[in-house]
Amino acid sequence: MSRRLRDLVEPLAANVYFAPEAHDSYKELGLSYLPGYFCSRGACMGQVPGEVVTAAFAVFNPDIVIPAVTEGWSKTDASSILKAREHGATASLMRILGDAPAGLARAGELLRRAADAATGEGRPIFSGLRSLGWPGDPFGDFWRAADLVREHRGDSHTAAWVSHGVDPVEITLLTELWWKLPLNSYVATRGWRSDQIEAGIERLRSRGLVDGDGFTDAGVELRASIEEATDRGEQRVVDALGDDADELLALLEPWAKAVVDSGGYPSDPSKLTRR
Repeated sequence: MSRRLRDLVEPLAANVYFAPEAHDSYKELGLSYLPGYFCSRGACMGQVPGEVVTAAFAVFNPDIVIPAVTEGWSKTDASSILKAREHGATASLMRILGDAPAGLARAGELLRRAADAATGEGRPIFSGLRSLGWPGDPFGDFWRAADLVREHRGDSHTAAWVSHGVDPVEITLLTELWWKLPLNSYVATRGWRSDQIEAGIERLRSRGLVDGDGFTDAGVELRASIEEATDRGEQRVVDALGDDADELLALLEPWAKAVVDSGGYPSDPSKLTRR
């Protein structure tokens, strides 16, 4: 259930990172893409330095995060970019889904119930979002609840892979294979250089997790264990939904599809071929 919820919440919560409305709002603050992304997502934790953003986001190369955050905070502040982010997210969703899709309030209620039941230990982004409170309008509250649920799982996932002894390059490479993508086809989007990626591949091979360009049985077992640990971290979220979980998924599914079909999210997470 936690994985099905992840697949449907992801396009709705993360549409903000692809929404032209959000990018235009950041441009008004003088920010290009990378400073806009790192500062807008990290601002829920406060006007923190790039080292903190790197730690919380976990999979990105510090060499791109730290200068982007430094540049961003030289041009704007946390309060301003949080307002721009909220405006961009809600304006984009309203453009795609309409001003008042049927069931919006109920979906927001259920997602908020799930978020309220979750705990914040070891979860910096989720806890930062929780500190912001609620926008106070139906679309804003729905998006905030979806963002909370998304980032809670993201924080749980970081805790899971760190505890399994892999580093940012390695977990991204393992995730490529978990999704049945070619090895070294996605990891560069996190800012890692080719030499860093090749070194990560060699570390996985030396540990017996990758053979050539594919998983070994040990690699499959490790990556599956990471996903299962992430699922355990979401138990409170699933339990809070209880018998209403299927109702929530039924509400979210057509909206998530509409976001993907509109180009508001690059792929359908539920269509990734997972092991």
